[in-house]
Amino acid sequence: MRKTIPLSKASPGSYRIVSLNGGKNFVQRIAEMGMYPDSPVEVLEVMNGGGPVRVSVKGSQLAIGRGMAAKIMVASEGEKDFYTLRDYREGDRGRIIDIKGHGKFKTRVLEMGFTKGEEVYVEKYAPLRDPIEFVVKGYHVSLRREEAENIIMTPPERTEKR
Repeated sequence: MRKTIPLSKASPGSYRIVSLNGGKNFVQRIAEMGMYPDSPVEVLEVMNGGGPVRVSVKGSQLAIGRGMAAKIMVASEGEKDFYTLRDYREGDRGRIIDIKGHGKFKTRVLEMGFTKGEEVYVEKYAPLRDPIEFVVKGYHVSLRREEAENIIMTPPERTEKR
């Protein structure tokens, strides 16, 4: 599995945005350009000598400064370079990389203990596979599958179910 790289170090080609590693204003500014986690971006040109990175997003060409491009993590298009909590099976554990979404959803999952760097263990799936029960910070919490899809995780560590 290929690791994610900063947009500033990407070669020309097609990529998918994995995460945005900046503050609220940075994320808002990038979103205004049409770039979100899991959205496609095509790198057209990487200027030598520290100049901007020229990209195509939704048919529009943009020049992004190296500082901003270094905070945008991308992975090659077509390869699965990141996992969501929904991809995990019973007994898997891993760490949270990022949480997509905003507003009440993000506030709620943060209050439940789903924070960057926190370890999550998949306790069990409901009989119809929805919701999923997790152990976070020693607490048992449940999320629906579509909510779990918004939590970006490290590759799962396969363990025996507790």
